[in-house]
Amino acid sequence: MFTAHGKTESTKKHSAFVVVVNENTKEEILKEKTYRERCIVGYRIEKMEKEYEEAKNYGRYDKKRECYVNSKGEPVVHRKEVVFDDVLAVIPLSGEYHSNVAKDKHYEKKLDKIIRDVITASLKKRDEERMKKNVDELVDDLKKAAEEEKEKEDEAVVEEIVTEELQMKMIRRRKKKMM
Repeated sequence: MFTAHGKTESTKKHSAFVVVVNENTKEEILKEKTYRERCIVGYRIEKMEKEYEEAKNYGRYDKKRECYVNSKGEPVVHRKEVVFDDVLAVIPLSGEYHSNVAKDKHYEKKLDKIIRDVITASLKKRDEERMKKNVDELVDDLKKAAEEEKEKEDEAVVEEIVTEELQMKMIRRRKKKMM
C-alpha cells in the first residue's frame, strides 16, 4: 500500500506494553486500611506500652541509649511518643499479609521488626537531633578555639613588635650617649 508521499505503508503494526506503576501517597494508603489493620495498630501500641511500663517498673533503663528497654534489650517507648498513622501505614492489608507469609516463612519476623522500628522512630529522631546539636556545639567550640589561638598569635606578634621597638630605642639611646 502506498501513502500520499509515495512510500509504502508497513503492514506490521508494532505495539508495546506499558507498565503503569501507581505509587500511592500516604493518605491513599491510610484510606485503604480497614478496621482490622487499625485494631492491629492499637494492639501493637498497647503491647509496647505494657513493655514500657514493665521496663519502667523493673528499672531497665539503658543509659547509653537513654531509654527504657524490654527484657530482650530492645528499646521501648511510651504510647504518647508513637505516631499512629506511621504505624498504620506499614501494616499490610490482610490479603497481602497472608500471601507474603505463604511466600516467605521469615516474613512475620521481618514485619515485626519493621513495626517495632516505626514505633520507636521517635527515639531515633531524638538521637539524630542530639547528634546534630552535639556536632553544632563541637563546631562552635572549634571556632572559639581557633579565634582564641589567633588572638594569642596576634598578641605574640604585637609583643614581638613592641620588644623590637624597645630594643631599637635602647640602641638609639646608646648611640646618642656614645656620641
